Amino acid sequence: MIRPITLYLIGFSGSGKYTIAKEIAKSGYKVVDNHLINNPIFSLLDLDDETPIAENAWISVRKIRHIILDFIAQDQKSNFIFTNALLEKEGDWKVYNLIKETAEKRGSLFVPLKLILSPEEHKKRIVNSDRKTRLKTTNPAEVHIKKEMIKIAHPHLMEVDVTDLSAGEASKEILNFVESLKNDQ
Repeated sequence: MIRPITLYLIGFSGSGKYTIAKEIAKSGYKVVDNHLINNPIFSLLDLDDETPIAENAWISVRKIRHIILDFIAQDQKSNFIFTNALLEKEGDWKVYNLIKETAEKRGSLFVPLKLILSPEEHKKRIVNSDRKTRLKTTNPAEVHIKKEMIKIAHPHLMEVDVTDLSAGEASKEILNFVESLKNDQ
């Protein structure tokens, strides 16, 4: 039996997680974008890029996440790619660990992937109007807020600087890395 793969694209808002995930999906991965989980609730809110999202909304998002992960945990054949913006804080560690545990339940190869980009490129990407239609932030102030991305120590961690890469180039680098891990198993 071929071991399934679970990829986890992690990066700041506007780093290209969803765009790269769509490219990787062309190689047979199912995309579980964080907005697949968030948007059933976000679509019911009046999001304005400034007002914090209420805790009761996040409670509902967590319930949706658990339902989706329970379903995916039963699939031991498909390859999945998750996306998320995870910071170095307790709630984000819980989300990371849930995805990792789901991968383990599936018996899959788990590969966390951190997307890095320059502040200048980040400023260009975050204001893209296509982001607004998917209920994503387009607030350029996000780039200036001092945030620390989650610090993962995992043997399969790959960091990809996407500043000068197209989504196709980034996905090719990622898929080559995954192939090298599969060959080492």
